[in-house]
Amino acid sequence: MKIVIVGGGIAGLSLARELALRGIRSTVLERAPQLNPVGAGIIMNPNAMRMLEKNGLADEVRRDSWPYLTRETRDRTGRLLATRDYRPLYQAGKLAQGALVHRAHLLGTLFRRLPPCTVNFGAFIKSAASLNADLLVGADGIHSQVRREVFGETRPRYMGYRSHRLVMDNVADVRCFTEYLGRGQRIGLVPISEKRLYVWTTFNSPRHEQPVPDLPRMFSQFTHEPVRHLFSRLPQPHQIITTDIEELWAGYWTRDKAVLLGDSAHAMTPNIGQGAGMAMEDAAVLAEELAGNDKMHVALANYVRRRKPRVETVMRISREVGEDGQRSGALACWLRNRRIAREGRNVEKTLADLERLLAYSG
Repeated sequence: MKIVIVGGGIAGLSLARELALRGIRSTVLERAPQLNPVGAGIIMNPNAMRMLEKNGLADEVRRDSWPYLTRETRDRTGRLLATRDYRPLYQAGKLAQGALVHRAHLLGTLFRRLPPCTVNFGAFIKSAASLNADLLVGADGIHSQVRREVFGETRPRYMGYRSHRLVMDNVADVRCFTEYLGRGQRIGLVPISEKRLYVWTTFNSPRHEQPVPDLPRMFSQFTHEPVRHLFSRLPQPHQIITTDIEELWAGYWTRDKAVLLGDSAHAMTPNIGQGAGMAMEDAAVLAEELAGNDKMHVALANYVRRRKPRVETVMRISREVGEDGQRSGALACWLRNRRIAREGRNVEKTLADLERLLAYSG
């Protein structure tokens, strides 16, 4: 069976790895001339790390990462609203331990553990539909060429806010994932090693409005001293990635001998850090079905049946978290913060909700 995977990001490399473990060779076609670590840092939630434990890559990823043990939520002044502690679920064996990672390290780990010559870099495809393959896999992201040519156009939906992402020295001395909630803006500080910090922001913005290049002034509502110190030490503007926050849901994920996975099928907002997790889960389920069924159409139908309900749920939760975080009215933000603080005190429910979301086994 000749399987061609278009896209050498997390989704495509994960599928190639899962197939290789089952004795199925594939070819990955990646347009970039080399591994492309755009995105700076990445939050590997417990469900994503469970997939890596199953395919033998978790230890290597964890060797150069920061453990995801707790998460703090603060208001724009730095007042602690809630702490989410994952350790009881880890210690009970209910969740795999999460990790906070540089995206380049994750991609490098996936790439290095593939059979030689699996990935063809610099592969520009004139027509995805004309590729000679028993199965064509679209793993080429939210603006997928495979989806457009084989399934028809589905345009991403802009969610009303944008994001900055960067990696810098941990001058704020942050020791756990810390999120600050402001009015129409958020800041996330994510340690990815002993000395390096992944920083992200979100800010309400009309789609085509150019953001203010002066980030300290733009985010002046955040007055906590570690944040102010960090904004005084930002890297050069060209090292800061700015992206629109978009969402996409493809109506069909399979057609004849073509299939979509990851962002090509269901690009979601980054609010709960599940883009990588959903792509890795997709890859594991698709590979399992292809290895376990003689009939291609049965394998693809089973993949869609198993994945759509799960992805729909996670996508909805992520969208709702984003809508809540991007509130801009003074009263609405005050009520949100009070609710988060109140809910944070109910540790038993918090742990139950986390287990329900993150204890995915396929």
